[in-house]
Amino acid sequence: MENKKRKLTDMQDEPDTYINHVSDNASSIPLICYQHIFQYLPIESLISVSLTCKTWYNILIANRFCFNKYTKLNLLNENQLMTVSNSKILRHIKQIEIGKYECGLVIPIPTMTFQFHFTSLYLLKLSFTSLSPLFITSLFNCVSHTLQKLILSVKFSSGINIKKELMNPVQSCLCLLSSLHLLPNLIHFFLLVSSSTRIEFDIEKHFQKLTKLQKLIIRLDYYINQRTPMKQLTSIHYLPNLKHLEWLDVVPNDLQILSSIAYLPPLQYIHLQHTLITNEVLHYLSKISTITSIKSDRFSPIQSKLNLIGFNYLLSLKETLKELEISTKDIVYDELMIMQQPTEADCTEDEYEVHLTFEHVNIFKQFIHLTTLSLNKIRISIKDIDDLLSSMAYHNKLKILNLESVCFPSFTILSTMISLEELSLSYPYNRHQEEYTDKDLFKLYSLKNLKVLILYHSINLTKMTRQQLKRNDNLIFEHLDEFIYNDDDEDKEDCDG
Repeated sequence: MENKKRKLTDMQDEPDTYINHVSDNASSIPLICYQHIFQYLPIESLISVSLTCKTWYNILIANRFCFNKYTKLNLLNENQLMTVSNSKILRHIKQIEIGKYECGLVIPIPTMTFQFHFTSLYLLKLSFTSLSPLFITSLFNCVSHTLQKLILSVKFSSGINIKKELMNPVQSCLCLLSSLHLLPNLIHFFLLVSSSTRIEFDIEKHFQKLTKLQKLIIRLDYYINQRTPMKQLTSIHYLPNLKHLEWLDVVPNDLQILSSIAYLPPLQYIHLQHTLITNEVLHYLSKISTITSIKSDRFSPIQSKLNLIGFNYLLSLKETLKELEISTKDIVYDELMIMQQPTEADCTEDEYEVHLTFEHVNIFKQFIHLTTLSLNKIRISIKDIDDLLSSMAYHNKLKILNLESVCFPSFTILSTMISLEELSLSYPYNRHQEEYTDKDLFKLYSLKNLKVLILYHSINLTKMTRQQLKRNDNLIFEHLDEFIYNDDDEDKEDCDG
C-alpha cells in the first residue's frame, strides 16, 4: 500500500466543495457534531486535526463555529504573526495576544507586508514598541466588523535604537489612536503606557466614531493633552453608551464637569482609587444618577473633609447603587498632616480610620439593592455592623461581603445572609477578642450559595475542620469553590513541629 504524507496545500478545496463532499458521504458525521467536538480542542490539537484528512481540513478553514470563544492564541514576535496572518486554519480564532509586556512588538515600516484573514477576532491584546502605519491599518480593516475588545500596552525600551525605518512608541501610539475609527463595534478600550512618555490624547478626535464604546480605561504615568480638562470631559457626550470610565486621577473639578454635562452617558462606574473621597466628591458623584458602583481605598478620615453630610448626599443613589467599598488602606498619615495645615489635626497617627456610627448605618440601610459591600480599616462597633447586616439579610440581595481590619459581626448574623456567595473576614480589629470556634463556623451552614470563603486565623478552629473545608467534597459548604485561611502555612509548621 502506498503511504505518502499529504501536504497541506493538497487538501485545499473551495468551501462549497467540502460541503458537497460531506453531504454525499452517507457515513459522514453531521457537521454540527464536528463543530461541537472541535470547540473543546486547544490550538495545537486543531492544527493536528487539520492535517489528518481533507474533510477535517476543509471543515476547519470554512467554519468559524469550530473555535471556542475562550480559546486564545499567544504570539511572541512578528514572525509568528506573519505565519498566523496567512493561515486559513487560524483565521477563525477569537482571541489573540501579540507581543510580551517586557519587550513590545516591533514592526518596521517598509520591510513587512501583512495580509490578514481573521474572520471572528473578538479580543486583541497588543504590547508594542514600534508599529508601522500600514500594519495598523491592515489589521484594523481586517477585524473592523468583529473586534469588540482592544487592550494596548505601549512599551518604551531604552535598549532599542529607534532607526529611520521604525516609528518611536509615541508616534506608533498616536497612529493607532487615529485609526480607532476603523473599529466601529469596539465596546472595551484599554491603554497603558509604561514609561513617562508624553501622549497627546483627545476624546473628540480619537473616540468620536466609537459610539458603542462601554468601557474606557486610560492609564498613563505622564499625561499631557492639547485641550483643557473642561474640553476633554465635555467631549464625553460623543460616547453615548459609556458605562465604565477610568480617567487618570479624577479630582472634584472633573466630577463637577461631568455632573453638569447635559447629555451625559449612562456612567455606572468612575475610577476613584486614586481620589481622596471627601464631602465635595460625594456631592458631585451623587448628581450622576446612573452610578451603580462607588469604590475607593482613600476615604478621608479627616472629619472636616468627610462626615455625615457627605454620606447623606449618596441617598440620591439609593435606587441605583449596587456596589459600595469604603476603605482607608491607601491613606498615608503624612499626607493627611499636609492637608490639614495650618489647622489643628483632628486625627492622630495611630487612629486615622473613617468612623461609622449608627447614623451612617441608618443611611446605608436604605441601599436595599446593594450586591457588594466592602469595609476596610473602618471604625464601626459590633452592634452597628450587626444592625447593618441584619437589614441586608432582610432584603436578600447582598452577594459579596468583604470585611478587613474592622470589628467583625457575629456568626449568627452572618448565618442569616443566605444570598451570600463570597464572604471574606480578614485581619480583625482587636483580634484577641475575635476568636471563633468550629461551632461558630458551623452556623454558616445555612449559606447554601457560598462559593468563596476567606477567614482570618483563629487558634480555636481545629485542623480537621480546615482540612475539610479545603476538600472538594466538604460537608459544610457543598458549593464552596475556594477556601483561604490566613496564616494557615504558619499554623501547619507549628503542627508539624
